[in-house]
Amino acid sequence: MIDSTTSDMIPNSFVFDLHSDIATDVSLRRARGERKVFQRIFCDRLRAGGVQGLISVLWVEPQYRQRSPERLLQLLGSLLSDVEESSDCVQIVTDAKALANTIRQGKIGLFLGVEGMTFIEQWPLLELPRESDEGLYERFRQPLSVLGKAGLRHAMLTWNEQNQLASGSDSANAPRVVAEGLTPFGREVTRELHRRGIAIDVSHLDDTSIDGVLEEVDGTIIASHSNARTLCEVPRNLSDRHILEIGRRGGVVGINAYAGFIDSVRPTLDRYIDHIVYVAERIGIDHVAFGFDFTDYLETQELWHTAEPEQRLERVEDVPRLLRRLTERGFSKQEIDKLSYVNTLRVMGKL
Repeated sequence: MIDSTTSDMIPNSFVFDLHSDIATDVSLRRARGERKVFQRIFCDRLRAGGVQGLISVLWVEPQYRQRSPERLLQLLGSLLSDVEESSDCVQIVTDAKALANTIRQGKIGLFLGVEGMTFIEQWPLLELPRESDEGLYERFRQPLSVLGKAGLRHAMLTWNEQNQLASGSDSANAPRVVAEGLTPFGREVTRELHRRGIAIDVSHLDDTSIDGVLEEVDGTIIASHSNARTLCEVPRNLSDRHILEIGRRGGVVGINAYAGFIDSVRPTLDRYIDHIVYVAERIGIDHVAFGFDFTDYLETQELWHTAEPEQRLERVEDVPRLLRRLTERGFSKQEIDKLSYVNTLRVMGKL
């Protein structure tokens, strides 16, 4: 659990990022023969931004969706191998106290997460027929055991697609797909994840699926990288009623730096802060955090390219600019610390 003793173990303020796709880049680089990717590339960059803790997700890219178990294992193996090789600067952690100890050693702490669980329905089984209920449940138990041994602490049921668990925020736009929300099997999986103390993340779920998660779990949930739909009306952002419910349950909303979720016309640093202000005004500063979702290292992603460089928040090196601007906008040091790490440590300590 996170308590005052754990907080005191952290020597200085730091930033925790609730959503990072670094594992994707690590996998791609290692497939090209690179090694110690964290040590050579990411550790110094993260430190430059003050980021010493993050949720590192295993995200099966759309082009691998039809063989997602294979891609999941590639991502997991690449991440574990690289963390082992880069152990001087990075470590996988499973609770808030371990993160505090890792930071005291001058290392970066990674919580392991999954961004979507379509791999469950495709998990290879020889013994049981794919279409049977028992086969489906065994396809959940086996990968959960593998990921659990690796330190899994976080899970999203789907990315943007619909699978046998839930429907994602883009499901309604897919051809010949009727978004069904959380399925009966998805409800079972949600309850089991909650029972095991794994953080359930509703980012990427559509509204109907979020409602289903809220019906099945009466405890803390998070939205690791979602903004306020009232300020930027896209399906990936949260409705006010879901923001209120996450706050009521003691969770956190991680504000996303992806330009398309900040503003459709002018995605500036100040507009990013407007999302922080909006969510905090409704559920309190204790329930807001950072979930940057930086993608500058992914070749297919477009960056902000706003007119004013001082208004950019597109890579981890821009985080100190955000913290300075928060001060200029009237946030106190205590409030900035809450956004940066205190709120996240509290939530991860509850699980």
